[in-house]
Amino acid sequence: MNDEFEDRPEPAPTGRSSYENFDIEVPKPMAGPRRRTPTVTVAAIVIGISGLLNVLAVFGFGLGGGIAGVLLVLGVAQLVGSALVFMLQPLGRVAGFALGSVGIVIGVLQARSSPADGLVTLGLNAYVIYAMAVSGSSFRRG
Repeated sequence: MNDEFEDRPEPAPTGRSSYENFDIEVPKPMAGPRRRTPTVTVAAIVIGISGLLNVLAVFGFGLGGGIAGVLLVLGVAQLVGSALVFMLQPLGRVAGFALGSVGIVIGVLQARSSPADGLVTLGLNAYVIYAMAVSGSSFRRG
């Protein structure tokens, strides 16, 4: 009975225990589809509403001159940026950062004359920047 085991050759020493000789294959995580998180959705809505308010301010109040041009350009940029963020385009993330930064500057300038409005503007644009920072994986091409 012991002769059966004596005929087997000894495995070559590997420096590891026989319990460590398992070749377990760990599957690599597959890149899932891009997913729009609620954070990104709210950021797109905030950018879109800001753009809509800027465009409506120009046409609704009949503004003219340089301020109207700036508000119109900013409003259109915010509407385009909102669409890009909502569609999870990588350029939308960059646009979100840029528009959030411009909004922070506007909020600081606005807080000098109307502190409550300036703080709300600061908070909303800080949220947009936060959303773009934490949702980078949503914007990756996969």
